[in-house]
Amino acid sequence: MINQERNRLEPSQFQQDHRRFVRLWTAACRRVHAYILTLVMNQADAEDLLQEVGVTAWEKLSEYDPSRDFAVWACGIARNKVLSFNQLVSHRLVRSSDLLDRIDLAVGTAEEDLELQHQLLPRCLEKLSEAERELLRLKYAEGISFEELTHKTGKTIDAVYKAVQRLRKRLFECVSRLLDAEGLR
Repeated sequence: MINQERNRLEPSQFQQDHRRFVRLWTAACRRVHAYILTLVMNQADAEDLLQEVGVTAWEKLSEYDPSRDFAVWACGIARNKVLSFNQLVSHRLVRSSDLLDRIDLAVGTAEEDLELQHQLLPRCLEKLSEAERELLRLKYAEGISFEELTHKTGKTIDAVYKAVQRLRKRLFECVSRLLDAEGLR
């Protein structure tokens, strides 16, 4: 439920809040989703939780302190959603609050590294052939399953899986080399 205070806002204020939220959520959504995936063992559950986090973040936008990283704030909401969900579906999620704290710490320290890797990735993608980039685009940007990729490529599922794994390894090695070369590690 959107809080009643937001309903009383003048339309221009509501529109400003809406635009601000969309901008912040769009920038943070992937990080929040990745965080949730570290805590749950099921993609569908992670997506459901991500939607719940988005709704709650919108409802609590007035509580957000702009001096803080929005993604970190949203991950705090996600953590609480996961803990609540954990009570409902205890056999499928990380159960230990202590373990969640350790995961939070690891995720927090890795965020800078991930951002650097994300910035370097396009340079490595440029080194791939058009066909290789297209395969990765279909798999990761469009979310096409390996089975669907077999129909699009005419290759066996094992061949497609191995091709994607090899490309991921090449990209990882390329980004690692760039990090080392630029003294970022």
